[in-house]
Amino acid sequence: MRARPQKLYWRPSSIPTPALLLLALAAVAALLVVETFTRQEASDYYSEMLDASRLVQQSIEVLRPIRGRVEPINPDVDPLRSGLIGIASSPLTSNSGDLESKQATINPNWAAVVIRLLAEAGVEPGDRVGVAVSGSFPALNLAVYTALQSMGVEATTVVSGSASQWGANIPGFAWLDITRELRDAQLIDIKADAVTLGGIEDRGVGLDRRAIEMITESAQQAGIELIVPDSYEEAVAERIRIYNQGGSDKPLAALINVGGGTATTGPNIIDHFFGSGLNRTAPSAAFRVPSVMGHFLQQEIPVINFSGIRNLATQYGLPYPPERMESIGTGGVYRAESYRRWLAALMIVLLLGLTALIMRSANIALVTGRRGSRSDTMKPKV
Repeated sequence: MRARPQKLYWRPSSIPTPALLLLALAAVAALLVVETFTRQEASDYYSEMLDASRLVQQSIEVLRPIRGRVEPINPDVDPLRSGLIGIASSPLTSNSGDLESKQATINPNWAAVVIRLLAEAGVEPGDRVGVAVSGSFPALNLAVYTALQSMGVEATTVVSGSASQWGANIPGFAWLDITRELRDAQLIDIKADAVTLGGIEDRGVGLDRRAIEMITESAQQAGIELIVPDSYEEAVAERIRIYNQGGSDKPLAALINVGGGTATTGPNIIDHFFGSGLNRTAPSAAFRVPSVMGHFLQQEIPVINFSGIRNLATQYGLPYPPERMESIGTGGVYRAESYRRWLAALMIVLLLGLTALIMRSANIALVTGRRGSRSDTMKPKV
């Protein structure tokens, strides 16, 4: 069989090196211009962000005197006197906690972060999400509740009755007590679908009898199902059952986790594989042990994980921790950065024009020099 003849193309080989260098520098400069001169615009859910943040602020004003009657606010650990920083130890304390990260959540603008993450996850008004909260970050819990209300998103909620240090660990002012007060004040309308004891493996391991009695009594008074699993695997399965059954036939659009509930995040050997913020997938090692977050990620349901508070605060332009009670609407979370399309198009046109000019100059040089020795200036390109 005869070999198919190959076409020969000709390209100039005499483009001066300075011209190529100029073109490269122009391309870098164009990239810097596009990256530098971006525009800031309000997020699509800007009004909902403001509404949710105001609701957090109003809730703090309502809760502050209530907290003061139950347990005086210590300004050394709660300098903003929010009432949402707990104490070092109590019967409801399930684990150690980081005070600075708790203080960093005393900012009503975290509600805007929740809405931003919900929007990035594709959650829309009318959708249903699963919510897992412990008492460890009551201010973040409040931000999640108000954000869901402001967006008009349904919630199927499982609450851990205990809390880590500096969380909602004050008897009489635990998270179940806080939400009851806020419902009575008609500030929130979300009510837990189920309560667990929290602690190790969601079975109250590490809590004393008094704490278990307090959580049980609170759940009974609120008319909320109390889950007391016999094993870690059962704790995971029970939570998944509740989320799947939910309060309506709508499938879950996302799962939100606040705190470090073991059944939700998995034990220490895998929980660090789930990132803070929005998760759409995780390394395969994250699925070695069953967990609620792992289960829903495998179902391709996004997970919003409020861990790594410092990283989230930095990412969304919130102070860590705030030195004063932040005003509503402050922080980079309310703005979305985008490229100026017309500027990017202009840079492309200029680069193409410069390229064409250089090529044309090179071709003119070729024509001029062709009289001399064509073979020296043109090289075949196959």
